[in-house]
Amino acid sequence: MPTPLSPTEPELVRFAQTPSIVIALDFDGTLAPLVDDPEDSRMLPEARSALEALTRLDGVSIALVSGRAIESLARVASPLQEWFLVGSHGIEILSPGEVLHYETPWLVPQGLQRGFEGVVSHHPGTRLEVKPFGLALHTRGVEPSLAREAEKEAAAVCDEWEGDLVIRSGHGILECSVTEADKGEGLLALVERTGASATLFAGDDLTDEDGFAVLGDQDFSLRVGPGESRARFRIADAAEMAQILWRIFELRSARSSS
Repeated sequence: MPTPLSPTEPELVRFAQTPSIVIALDFDGTLAPLVDDPEDSRMLPEARSALEALTRLDGVSIALVSGRAIESLARVASPLQEWFLVGSHGIEILSPGEVLHYETPWLVPQGLQRGFEGVVSHHPGTRLEVKPFGLALHTRGVEPSLAREAEKEAAAVCDEWEGDLVIRSGHGILECSVTEADKGEGLLALVERTGASATLFAGDDLTDEDGFAVLGDQDFSLRVGPGESRARFRIADAAEMAQILWRIFELRSARSSS
């Protein structure tokens, strides 16, 4: 069944009036427009101001949920200290006030990294990112047929490596990870940590579907942009996401003052 457009006002009211809520948002493509160089990605000012306003309300927890490693996410998002950060597709979770620490960091096998470096050397414009628990080949901005070829070669490198490695693909990226953790597990962990009775999750990519899959009837799922999705609602872009965040703030503020 196709995902309908834009959530209705009654749905927004219902969510905003829930006593304890988590607003969990993908970053790239959801709060920040997609750009060729991931390091240039920045949250839309209107989205940031809405999240800052929501942070000040009682019963609201804010979380950024990304495929980026937390260090990368923090670098481009400049999060408030009150926000939760979920990185590497749910592998890394940082609660407010916590310091990032890896008890068992993954040491990237040299042969695997060399394989990815070979792909990058053969395909100008692609970039390699070494994450705490995997490798990522970035192809955004590369001519589509060349990007597909590079991603196919990187996937073959992962397939040939001994061990249980997970391959994920998304908008201009192919990742090879040592763990099967996903954004759905990250969302469930957020709910457990916050005790929230309803969750809003929004995302624009294939890996966000794992998050939509774990949400219940009381929750609120938003697909940003085109593509088949499990989400209940669909919006156009990061600008519309910012508008919805402001509307939730207005509705919840009215509830608090009534």
